[in-house]
Amino acid sequence: MKPEFISISRFAIIATMVGSLSIIGTVRAQQDTAIGTNPHLRAKSAPTPPSGTVTVKLSQKDVNFIQKAAGGGQQEVENGKMAEKQGKSADVKRIGARMVADHTKANKELTELAHRKGVTFDTRGVRAQNIGAADFDRQYLKLLEVDHKNDIAEFQKEAKSGDDRDVKAWAAKTLPTLQGHLAMVEDAMRKVK
Repeated sequence: MKPEFISISRFAIIATMVGSLSIIGTVRAQQDTAIGTNPHLRAKSAPTPPSGTVTVKLSQKDVNFIQKAAGGGQQEVENGKMAEKQGKSADVKRIGARMVADHTKANKELTELAHRKGVTFDTRGVRAQNIGAADFDRQYLKLLEVDHKNDIAEFQKEAKSGDDRDVKAWAAKTLPTLQGHLAMVEDAMRKVK
């Protein structure tokens, strides 16, 4: 009976030691976050991105702003192209061309910023809105007025309270262009009655 008791107690001691070592190893792996010294992290670490590109996790608020700004900007480009063709007054044709130029430039900057931040969007499916041929100039200008008032409010909010400093800076930099568009549209609306 005694030899059996000794082997059971030895087994219990060995099991306790193995369990303790396992717990200690787990605790050390959780505490040691340096990839170079922790083989668990080293084995699971992601490949290093190419130099110069660092993906930063953005807040959902900033991601939503980028995606909405990209879609809205592309919509302005498509509507502007239509205004260049269908506009009756020289002012509307000029404003349409300006929307195409300015929003194409802003969209390019936003695309580069989004790429650096790891945000994706696809604006290839954006088409010009159906503004209608009757009274096109007035309808187009009214649409621009409403869109730009909304955009200015959203860009001001992002510039003031966005989470990512680069996204905030882009919004602040783009804001004067949008405000200039609104002033130009409101001036044209006074002429087109």
